[in-house]
Amino acid sequence: MRQLKPEVAQHRKKNLLQWVIHYYIKTSKPVSSAVVAQEAGLSLSSATIRSILQELEEEGYLHQPHTSSGREPTDKGYRFYVDYLVDVQRLASNEKEKIDRQYRNRIEAMDTLLSETSKLLSKVSHSAGLVLSPQIKTHALKRLELIHLGGRSVLGILVTEAGFVRHWPIRLSFSPSSRQINVLNRFLNDNIRGCSVSQAQSVVMAKLKNMEQEFQELNLLAGELLKEVSLVIGPDALYVEGADNILSHVQEIGDMSAVQSLMRMMEEKNIIAGLLESELDPRKGKNLPAGKPHVRIGRESGLPELMGLSLVTTTYSHQGRSIGVLGILGSKRMEYSRMMSLVEYLSGLVSLKLRTWDLEDEDDL
Repeated sequence: MRQLKPEVAQHRKKNLLQWVIHYYIKTSKPVSSAVVAQEAGLSLSSATIRSILQELEEEGYLHQPHTSSGREPTDKGYRFYVDYLVDVQRLASNEKEKIDRQYRNRIEAMDTLLSETSKLLSKVSHSAGLVLSPQIKTHALKRLELIHLGGRSVLGILVTEAGFVRHWPIRLSFSPSSRQINVLNRFLNDNIRGCSVSQAQSVVMAKLKNMEQEFQELNLLAGELLKEVSLVIGPDALYVEGADNILSHVQEIGDMSAVQSLMRMMEEKNIIAGLLESELDPRKGKNLPAGKPHVRIGRESGLPELMGLSLVTTTYSHQGRSIGVLGILGSKRMEYSRMMSLVEYLSGLVSLKLRTWDLEDEDDL
């Protein structure tokens, strides 16, 4: 009996596995040896197909839900398939045109940009769209000031160089005068531009100490404002759109308690936000270039609630640094090539939008 060269046998096995997973993603039906023989066009005998399928099952790439049924991919099988697809990503040109159309509209604030991006991710993927905002506490400040609302009430406004805007009501311990508000606003914007939120307080308080006595009245006002800034920054925001799309794949998630745990986690957001933040930490992340997709399949996420799903993510950048993460959470049967292309494409558009804002700011100077 003629023996195949090892590299030929391995190539044949990979081709069959790719076909089985692609067919399963397309149909959601377990794949039998008869289906492979009839539809795959691999020029293999039925006995050879059965033998290879058995090998793939023993190696952990496929499994049989029932003894008499066909085979389905395991997480290991999906991982093989995704790694194979990394170099053949594609996104249809008509989809790119629809996405580009959304970004042609003038989006003035970072919050709006990220919210719209999560909606686009969900709409195009028919899954959950996730966008993690930048870590605003590290942002360089562009403007920070107060608007007096009367009595002890003021409105704080914070604008960062990256385009984030925050405004919030503040109740002071005393009633400031109009002069105090005006002088503090001028002082702040002369001194804090380019500082991070965490640096601003020490910079401002140090400069106030060196000023003439007539400005010492600003110490209390500046101190209360900067304390409020540190409180309002809080945890980084996670924008989630289309979480209910995941429920169409409820059979892949598990029983009702597993579904409830997943929905609870999606609502609370902090656990998923922590997972996405690992993309920005070189000690935890995969050290992938900005904008390149990272796929977690089932258990690879490290979260029990996501065992039945896949997560495709990438980072977006500002001034050469990865500052946030966007991604898609959906079925393991998702069209991986298209989803990886989608997150990569949107990452580029978000990063481009941020660069456009920088250029517009330079033109305004």
